[in-house]
Amino acid sequence: MTSAVIGSIAYSLPPSCTTVVVNGIGYQQCDNAWYQPRYVGTTVQYIVVDAPR
Repeated sequence: MTSAVIGSIAYSLPPSCTTVVVNGIGYQQCDNAWYQPRYVGTTVQYIVVDAPR
């Protein structure tokens, strides 16, 4: 598996991801990659972001 590029979009995530809430924002952590969900209409896209602090 290649590492995720910051700013890229994923339309689905592997089942091994966990939800982590940082400063009131829910992120999905999948191994070393972090994703922030973004809703476009009724579709969820996951934006690759830096690890939140």
